[in-house]
Amino acid sequence: MLRRGQVEHVKAERNLLAEVDSNCIVKLYCSFQDDEYLYLIMEYLPGGDMMTLLMRKDTLTEDDARFYVAETVLAIESIHKHNYIHRDIKPDNLLLDRYGHLRLSDFGLCKPLDCSTIQEGDFSVTSNKPNGANQGEECPVAPKRTQQEQLQHWQKNRRMLAYSTVGTPDYIAPEVLLKKGYGVECDW
Repeated sequence: MLRRGQVEHVKAERNLLAEVDSNCIVKLYCSFQDDEYLYLIMEYLPGGDMMTLLMRKDTLTEDDARFYVAETVLAIESIHKHNYIHRDIKPDNLLLDRYGHLRLSDFGLCKPLDCSTIQEGDFSVTSNKPNGANQGEECPVAPKRTQQEQLQHWQKNRRMLAYSTVGTPDYIAPEVLLKKGYGVECDW
């Protein structure tokens, strides 16, 4: 791992697993390293992954689909609550325990987002009302910013967004491909 430049990815995975205590993600028991490798000792999930289940069953019943979608939503929300984005949600990263419950795994591409700097004024809603529709109502509009203000705004908020084009090609979110910065929406 150390030779292949994967240190930051493994650290990000370890940090998330150590910080987030949820039944919806794979458990980390301990981590350590030697001169050459980094080790993560995680829970064993004998149910395989969602991709294998989908290939074996071909089609899920509506009840099964509802169950697994609900558990996936809970798993994604559990990491978003801790200001992390996964960036590689796919059936292969949804593991199943012995009872068929889902656990999110593979946090090698996860990214912590610093959401502590968000202020209410950073986001505004503009109106697309047609002419003549409710003319008397005030609609908040984003103020025009100078280049210097835009740069300062970007520098302050870039910690809240990710910019790297990462993920599995068949599952990558459109927000990632736009290269304009993305946040938790890339996991949905």
